[in-house]
Amino acid sequence: MRDQKKRIGALAVLILYFFVGYGITNRLNMFRDHFFDVSLPFESSIPFIPAFSLGYLTVYIAIFGVYFLYPRWENFKPMAKSFFYLSTIHFLLFLLIPVKMVRPDLSGLGNDIFVNLMRFFYMIDLPVNCFPSLHVAYPSLATCLIWKQHPRWRLLFLFLALLTAVSVVLIKQHYILDAVGGIIISVLVFLLDKNKNV
Repeated sequence: MRDQKKRIGALAVLILYFFVGYGITNRLNMFRDHFFDVSLPFESSIPFIPAFSLGYLTVYIAIFGVYFLYPRWENFKPMAKSFFYLSTIHFLLFLLIPVKMVRPDLSGLGNDIFVNLMRFFYMIDLPVNCFPSLHVAYPSLATCLIWKQHPRWRLLFLFLALLTAVSVVLIKQHYILDAVGGIIISVLVFLLDKNKNV
């Protein structure tokens, strides 16, 4: 019971830290006059596919998956620290390397569930805080964390991470290099955090 309370508390702190940190940096970046362009030459020809908004949501499965796969506090604590480090690095990079996404006009795309879901995403998440993609980094780190101790879950977590990376590009939330950057940062956090219990 004590382990569960500690894990719930740590998870709540991480969620609050994400919303506060992401929200502040997201709003601050909207006041900038200059943004870095990390788009690749061919990216403008990549189609916008609203159905991949479902893939965009799979990030939460990966994050909460780590929570359920590590029921003991002594094992979950270093995982929580890794996610805290990951978020902090991203918040700093959002401010140091501001990137703004060019989003499609959704006004003429009808009212199906996927388009409306994208309208909701675009409304709550301003088109900044792009590089590196924290949305891709979270499931990527989760995959690294469970890789050794939970081998039967490897392919599922890897699939979720890759699906998220593809989805953020196809729904025009991130550029390809944003997704690549998120993967690289998550792997570096995993490799450099010597306190992790894996």
